[in-house]
Amino acid sequence: MKKYFTIHVLLLFVFFLFIHCKQEAASRVYDIVRYRSIHQILSSKKLRLGTTVNPISFFYYKNGYAGFEYEIAKYIAKKLDVELEVIPVSNDSILYKMLQRGDIDLAANNYLSLHRSYPANFSYTASYFQSNLIAIAFNEDTTKENIYKHIKSSKIIVPTSDMEHIPFQRMKEFYSTDLTIFLDDTSSSFELMEHLVKQDSVTLITWDYLYQLSNLNQLNNVQAFKIDMACKMSFLTAHDNHTLLDTVNSLIYSLLQTKKCKTITDKYFTNNQLLTVEEPEVEKKENKKNIKYKKGAISKYDEVIKLCCKPYHLDWKLVAAIIYKESNFNPNVESPYGASGLMQLMPETGKKFGADNLFDPVQNIKAGTAYLNYLKSYWSKKVTDSTQVMYFVIASYNSGQGHIIDAQNLAKKYNANPNVWYDHVERYLSLLSEPKYYKDIDCKLGYCKATETLNFVRNVTEKHQFYVDHVK
Repeated sequence: MKKYFTIHVLLLFVFFLFIHCKQEAASRVYDIVRYRSIHQILSSKKLRLGTTVNPISFFYYKNGYAGFEYEIAKYIAKKLDVELEVIPVSNDSILYKMLQRGDIDLAANNYLSLHRSYPANFSYTASYFQSNLIAIAFNEDTTKENIYKHIKSSKIIVPTSDMEHIPFQRMKEFYSTDLTIFLDDTSSSFELMEHLVKQDSVTLITWDYLYQLSNLNQLNNVQAFKIDMACKMSFLTAHDNHTLLDTVNSLIYSLLQTKKCKTITDKYFTNNQLLTVEEPEVEKKENKKNIKYKKGAISKYDEVIKLCCKPYHLDWKLVAAIIYKESNFNPNVESPYGASGLMQLMPETGKKFGADNLFDPVQNIKAGTAYLNYLKSYWSKKVTDSTQVMYFVIASYNSGQGHIIDAQNLAKKYNANPNVWYDHVERYLSLLSEPKYYKDIDCKLGYCKATETLNFVRNVTEKHQFYVDHVK
């Protein structure tokens, strides 16, 4: 009897173990295929894009969003008549897990389709951009004919992460023992471009889209040469999500046939300035065009500016300087990133501060001065010196408050003064275009187009001083 009882217990145990294992297996399968079909996306009215914060895919600009791949995804969402939800994360591995779990529909992180470690369970969409492997020679005497000789005789530097791509491996095999590559584990291509620009015995191997984005092609002593076939940039989707993949591919193909595709590409890769630094504006000697300043008339909007500044005790000449730098007093200006009107406000900022129509000069100035007052109130509680407050306000107005807070946090971390702009917070803001700093745990918003903001602060303060000196 006891023997039969033991057998029954064992059989029950095996049965429950089998059921449990079956449920676990089903759960694992469910995890892998838990993506949303195109029909579910259309029903939810939302397309979810997972991405890292970087200068190509996605970044925060003023109080809005920007990024080459972000704009491609925004086009797709618009064509689908759904909202685009952006979910920024810190690295690729998180994006892979989110795709696998169905937390996002598309992943963007400068994915090139000839990648050595092809991610399992994912598919590349159609390509919306292609890039060649290039050799950048920091020597104006280098030519197409002698580039290979130059490469073999110079120090070759490659960021370690780039070696995962097939073209890098092919290049190394082609040169065999003639080529000595120095891998850099700590720097990105952007950082290396900046550091190597004055070294004529060095060659940097990288992608031409990074070269275009850096604006190094404006320098006379820098030459770039294609050394391998093009790789194509794409989004990632879940591997078996055929309905979404087919729909996205169709929309990408249609985008490639439009002028909008070239407009987006030019915005980020042709007209962009990432590493080059514009000289601060210096006012020329007063000429006949500047005689009007003696009468106290900076622009036809002076009285509106004064009226809007009065409740907040803002310096109207400073606001006029901001308007000059933002729009040159043209109320119809719209930036490629969506900032509009005299004070170049983003739509979200305009709505927050009461402007329904940013192209209306009065509404625009009212909202812009209200926003400046908000920034002034915030920074006055953090920074005691009024001149420093002005610098922080101007910088925040241009880049968005969050980036300045990130730079301030880095200043604290590296023992600089977080309450002083020049040579302190300014310096760490300039570093927010480098991965080492914008990926720091203390930086909440990540990458920043810092050069633009640094120039803006200098130019606005110079223009303000010019108005103070000339406008009575």
